Amino acid sequence: MSTPTPIPTSTATEPLFTVGGITAAGTAVISLLVAFGLPLSANQQTAILGLVAVLAPLVVAAIARGRVYSPATVARLLESRR
Repeated sequence: MSTPTPIPTSTATEPLFTVGGITAAGTAVISLLVAFGLPLSANQQTAILGLVAVLAPLVVAAIARGRVYSPATVARLLESRR
């Protein structure tokens, strides 16, 4: 059985960029839908953006959790390669 090797990814190394990207994408999609005639009030838009702002960090955390290793795990993996 092999031990997984930590591989840096943008999600693991730049989580704030990912959260910002999700939030920006949500904002852009809502703006686009409203521009093409989706009848959303200002309050509805604010509520949706609030939901995106809350869910984005949770989604990133759930995805990144499997790609982040503790310092002890990295030290153990590096030691076993010597």
